[in-house]
Amino acid sequence: ADIENLLVASSSSVYGASERLPYCEDDPADRPISPYAATKRSAELLCHTYHHLYDIPITCVRFFTVYGPRQRPDMAFHTFARNIAEGKPIQAFGDGSTRRDYTFVSDIVDGLTAAVDRPQPFETVNFGNTKTVELRRVLEIFQELFDGVKIEYTSEQPGDVKATHSDVSKARRLFEYEPKVDVGEGITRFHEWFVRLRKEGIL
Repeated sequence: ADIENLLVASSSSVYGASERLPYCEDDPADRPISPYAATKRSAELLCHTYHHLYDIPITCVRFFTVYGPRQRPDMAFHTFARNIAEGKPIQAFGDGSTRRDYTFVSDIVDGLTAAVDRPQPFETVNFGNTKTVELRRVLEIFQELFDGVKIEYTSEQPGDVKATHSDVSKARRLFEYEPKVDVGEGITRFHEWFVRLRKEGIL
């Protein structure tokens, strides 16, 4: 097919429950703790095989908790907002101490746009925000932006990790990747989008 460049959406979940932070692409990724993580790692291995056999330029991008306008409705922030709008409590897994490297969608798009124009022989690359934020801080931001927020803490999910944190030095070197949107600004933008579409009857 004469493929000039292939970008594959992978995930920070491939690092499993590693306690070595921040996650670097050279870290082991052979202990996934969820089926989702296992399939993402499997995809990376298949990509390496196809690069080896057919010399296809492939970059597997490991996304770190991407969020923002147009987010899938089954993802956490969208679920939080919809529950609030419907007068239901937010269900928070664990005690609020889990930490994620939340990455705003425009930063991901900027990185992917750069990666499209810069084919690599074969690479796995982290695209994250480089900062970790506790779930309880995320919930505080939702309480600041939305009215009538109720929170129910439930048990942790078996396939969830305690923390994610990205080392993006390779992405900076290869693609001049530089995340710009912090989680406070990002959730505010998401809130504005959600409220607008809710008023228009779209959500």
